[in-house]
Amino acid sequence: MAVLIVLAATLASALLTVSVTPTAAAGRQPTGNASALARIPNPTTASLEATNGPLATATYTVPHPSGYGSGTITYPTDDGPYPGVVLMPGYQGTQQNLQWLAPRLASWGFVVINVGTHTLSDDPASRGRQISAAGTQLLSLSSAVGNPVHGKVNGTLGAAGHSMGGGGVMVALRDDPRFKAGVPLAPYNPNQNFSGVTDPTFFMTCQSDPVAHGNTYALPWYNSMSQAEKLYIEVPGDHLCPMTGYGSKAKQGKWIVSFFSRWLYGDTRFSPFLCGAAREADKTNPSLVTRWQDTCPF
Repeated sequence: MAVLIVLAATLASALLTVSVTPTAAAGRQPTGNASALARIPNPTTASLEATNGPLATATYTVPHPSGYGSGTITYPTDDGPYPGVVLMPGYQGTQQNLQWLAPRLASWGFVVINVGTHTLSDDPASRGRQISAAGTQLLSLSSAVGNPVHGKVNGTLGAAGHSMGGGGVMVALRDDPRFKAGVPLAPYNPNQNFSGVTDPTFFMTCQSDPVAHGNTYALPWYNSMSQAEKLYIEVPGDHLCPMTGYGSKAKQGKWIVSFFSRWLYGDTRFSPFLCGAAREADKTNPSLVTRWQDTCPF
């Protein structure tokens, strides 16, 4: 573990900061394209609900964002490659909106770019384009020899976003074929048709949301997407429920990590937490979940 951290720090520029998370996979360090999955231990409810997963992580601030406002990449320090995930905030939001999710995903084997927008008021269509731009730059940085994330991204992309950022996720899924799974969180994007989206999509909405209630946006989109694998979970709270500092991050994190692991890795070890017996304690607890729909089995 200490050797990995030193290597990551040596490769980094002055903008690189290293943060270590405990690893349950110590001593098991395969390399190469298949190594990422081999390095992830079998998930459990306890491990998925913990703040950090099994891999050590580091962060890198993108010095020259291209096509979006700002970017911080959180990635596993172990050799990759891994799937990439773009995080997009909502209206008037910043990287802090979804900061809770970046290290959690990275420590389960994803290279996560948490972005800020050109302006705080960028509309969902613009946020969708910026998700695509961030994905493009993430892949480019992974190809750049000497960059801290060189060789880290395997070419598979996903995205998660809140509010207008969630609407942007839907735009990216519809318009950019490189994105293979999405997690729109309390998504907002009026007068849009996403029936053509065929990629796996996890909608999480907030029961008391006065801005983007699931009945207005997410649920009609869910119902229209007849060719996609889908998950819809409504939780207690208002429009801020997916943001840093709100709601049950243990549960939200477990579901999001499991969904991306299932669909960006194809790792069926995570399916029971969304479709199997391991989900039942969440699904049947009205203090945690107020509505649940899916296309199981995954």
